[in-house]
Amino acid sequence: MGIKDFFKRKPTFETEEQDRGIVSFTDTEIIIQNTAFSREEEVIEVDSIEYVYLETCRYSTAGIMIYQGRQYYIPTEYVNTEKLCLFLAERFQFDMDLIYQHIKDRVDAVYKLYRKTYIQNFELLEQESKDAVKGFEVLSPIPVEYPWTVTKKELLTSPYITYENGYIAFIYPVRIGSIVVNQLGAYVDNSRDEVAISDYNANCYVEDGSDKSFYLLKDRLLQDVGDVAVTSFDINTNLYFYAKIDHISFNIFYANDDNDMRSIAYSFSSFSITTAFDYPELLIDEVYQTIGEVSSVFTFAYTLEMRSNYKNNPLIKQTPLCVLEATDKAAFVWKDKKNQLIGFGDRKYAQWFKVDDIESMTIWNTLPAKGGGFSSLSVQLFNGQSYTLLEGDHDTMSTQREELEVYLGVEVLFYEDYNC
Repeated sequence: MGIKDFFKRKPTFETEEQDRGIVSFTDTEIIIQNTAFSREEEVIEVDSIEYVYLETCRYSTAGIMIYQGRQYYIPTEYVNTEKLCLFLAERFQFDMDLIYQHIKDRVDAVYKLYRKTYIQNFELLEQESKDAVKGFEVLSPIPVEYPWTVTKKELLTSPYITYENGYIAFIYPVRIGSIVVNQLGAYVDNSRDEVAISDYNANCYVEDGSDKSFYLLKDRLLQDVGDVAVTSFDINTNLYFYAKIDHISFNIFYANDDNDMRSIAYSFSSFSITTAFDYPELLIDEVYQTIGEVSSVFTFAYTLEMRSNYKNNPLIKQTPLCVLEATDKAAFVWKDKKNQLIGFGDRKYAQWFKVDDIESMTIWNTLPAKGGGFSSLSVQLFNGQSYTLLEGDHDTMSTQREELEVYLGVEVLFYEDYNC
């Protein structure tokens, strides 16, 4: 239906409400203005739109969902929404009757109006390969193989990557077994230089953006590693497959449209490789194990746990033996007057700081709501850095806040909120 047909039918869109929002558009841009909240204008580039959906809901009027870089939502009460839909229907050749048929529905549902077509960006090689468990091959003019144990520091010296805003992207296609993917990358800004990259990812498309990409990748992974891997395949709402071999996991995920959740699928399968190598040597502080002393200990009445992400935080160490010998409690704080340190730990992990470096401490008490409740203790240093230390159930650490403040001799701030 074209714009010329707009006045030939009885409008079935909601009454336009200028106080809620206004939509304007040209051949190249859609501008959304949410007048109810005086937010800044949102601009959608028409040529880059990847999908258009109608969303209906039990509790509110319908809306138009548009994806261009991210998802945009346009309620049907916004001024000019129907005219925009007519424009998009003509531009992307979808049937307006689907909108008119369901726009007044009061059920949770999503209806596809348009999805972009893509160029398939991965390849399945004819020749079988069994080396996926060892590593990957960058298909540069002179191909280069890397083991999965390659560290962040080593990879950053490679001429075959770009590095920007904490993200490594491979310039050339990468072969993983008999699968060749484009645009493999990894976020590494929080990783330590001396450990392996923990997560690689590539978004894999087929022409119609369907779940065909998922099944092609899954079947080939089974062919490459199925005989040596523990595998799992889940088709409950979304599609998920993983194959695990020792410290390596290959994961494929495809999200389907979900009426109950009113969620719309991306057009790709997420293909990721996760590594989980251990580096026990990084947990040992040989110097402090030798010179450390315990002058006094403050113990918590509840079971708490120290953060264990030592591959990201180099301050996390194995709890020193002298501390473990000084208390049998599950979580504690200790003072080391000889070395002018204050430490925090549980029976496995600990972090310690120079007394003069600590500006304040903070207890966050998060009460259960939509999500579960929990609490955490963090330290703020004069250099601007902040570190989460101990974590536990909600309403635990807060009961000993005043005692902890007296023991530490620094301010212990307290914040409370709901996990909405």
